[in-house]
Amino acid sequence: MSILPLAGPSTTASPLLRLIAPDYADTLATLWPAPHTPFLTAPAARRHLVCLMLAVEPAGSAPLEVARLLEEPLRKAVRLVLDPAPEGLRRALERLGEIAWSPADYRVLLVLLTEPAAAKRLRHAPAITPDEVRTLDALPPAVRIHGGGPMRMGPAQAVLLAEAHAALSRRLSPAVLTERIAAWSRAPDTKALFALVAEDFRLDPPAPPHPGTERLRPLADAAAIRDAARRYRNCLENYIDDALDRRSAIYEWLPEPGAVIELTPDGIFGWRLDQARLRSNKAVDEATREAIVGELRGMGLHVGRSAWQIRNALDRAAAPDFKLEPVDAAIAEYFTGF
Repeated sequence: MSILPLAGPSTTASPLLRLIAPDYADTLATLWPAPHTPFLTAPAARRHLVCLMLAVEPAGSAPLEVARLLEEPLRKAVRLVLDPAPEGLRRALERLGEIAWSPADYRVLLVLLTEPAAAKRLRHAPAITPDEVRTLDALPPAVRIHGGGPMRMGPAQAVLLAEAHAALSRRLSPAVLTERIAAWSRAPDTKALFALVAEDFRLDPPAPPHPGTERLRPLADAAAIRDAARRYRNCLENYIDDALDRRSAIYEWLPEPGAVIELTPDGIFGWRLDQARLRSNKAVDEATREAIVGELRGMGLHVGRSAWQIRNALDRAAAPDFKLEPVDAAIAEYFTGF
């Protein structure tokens, strides 16, 4: 629709008008010249309706006398802008706050009001904010349907959840994914929600590089690594993603006093010992250290300087003051506690 401006002496937008309707101030100043009293004193829902009209106005539409948007009953005024209007728009206009929204946010609101799950969420919201609308817009429809936990977040969190959902949909069946989304919706808070999503997103690590022995067993999945982290009172859980990406393999030394061992891949030597710790990240005693080294070497795994350490020494070898740390000392550092 085209707009029939109201006559007036000044079409310069006042600071107050720019504060209340920053994206529309110049146009509004031509419709209600300074001091813009009819617009500024109108209820917020009416002001939003005018700005929504400016946000969605199609080219070549019939003229509209904008004063009617402030004078007609709100239900009728809404139909002057959109006919048919999405169900719930009139009530939504009364809960959009005092400041006009951006054109993009108004357009998203109109779309969401046509979707049952999103419209229900907005209908029960005591106030509707641009962030709420952007959050709903970013969420996949399947997540919006369940509401609950996924709605207690901001737009950036919703975008991340949508990316995780898209990735999970590539490997989970529709039925399983629906079950997981339902579980997300029951999370008591955002922290618990994203913990659930992270757990669903995390695959189990690939097969360990060696099946282990009676004394040295691989921690072959996320649950085993997490359990060991609890028992050894350390940060082992942080290594789950490294194990998933084959940057790490975790084993447990079973004889007392017990230890957790990390192997890492090496370009020259294959899998090698990287570190070993007792409970609470304490250093491994000498007797246990010798037993672990013997076990690893018996499994065909490298215990010694890494390829990187050797390359670094080669780069320095020509220096007159070059010194090389004994290999036993290098190995001992793998067993040093924090």
